[in-house]
Amino acid sequence: MRKETNELKTNIEKFFVLLKNYPNSVDSTFVFVRFLRSFLRGNIQKGVLPTIEVMTLIKEHKPIVFQTMRKLSEKDNILAFLTGLSMDIHEAETRLQSIFEGKRIGQ
Repeated sequence: MRKETNELKTNIEKFFVLLKNYPNSVDSTFVFVRFLRSFLRGNIQKGVLPTIEVMTLIKEHKPIVFQTMRKLSEKDNILAFLTGLSMDIHEAETRLQSIFEGKRIGQ
C-alpha cells in the first residue's frame, strides 16, 4: 500500500510540474496525453485515482490543451471519457493537494 501511495504522490507531483512548465498550447497536448495514459496504467490497486480532479485542472488551467484533447477524443474512446469528467475546480485542487501532502481527504 505504501508503494502505491508513493506512486500516486509521484504522479501528482509530475502533474503539477506539467501544469507549471508546459504552455497552454496545441503543442503541449501530447505531453499531457502521455501523462494521462501513464497515470491510468499506474499500479494503484486499493485506491481510486483522482482522474476527475486531474481533468478538471487541465480544463481550467490549460483550456487549449483540453480543447485539443476533445478534438482527439473523436477517435479515442479513452480521451472521450476523460474529457467528459469535471468537478468544482477548488475542490479538485484541494483534493490533489491533500493527496500530495499525504493527508486523507475529508480531514
